[in-house]
Amino acid sequence: MSGPRYQAIAPDVLMKAVAGDLPTFRSLSQVYLAIAPPALARMRAARAAGDARALAHESHALKGSAVLVGAHALCALLQRIEQEAGAGVAAGAGLAALWPELELQFGLVMDEVTDSIVHYLGAPAGGA
Repeated sequence: MSGPRYQAIAPDVLMKAVAGDLPTFRSLSQVYLAIAPPALARMRAARAAGDARALAHESHALKGSAVLVGAHALCALLQRIEQEAGAGVAAGAGLAALWPELELQFGLVMDEVTDSIVHYLGAPAGGA
């Protein structure tokens, strides 16, 4: 019987980073779950305040955490938001268009990271 299939994260990215150490994998996954929601809250606040500099900073910081859990789609969105905000845009049509997908991807990543703490045991034998 195979384990869950992940679409929003690639748990093997973190597992490789911790050299296959399952307790460390789980610990760092817990850290992600603890720091990501406040980071997103700071992004929301920066956007609401029109603070492009803070939005760029928070997008960059969350992207750094998301890359560790292999959240590639979320990282791509955060990169785009960081670029928009880095150009001085904290509001506007481009950013507004990205926000619903950001919220969706963020939720999916949180769900899958939570699931991976319990169910992910490493890459299947033979690679992947």
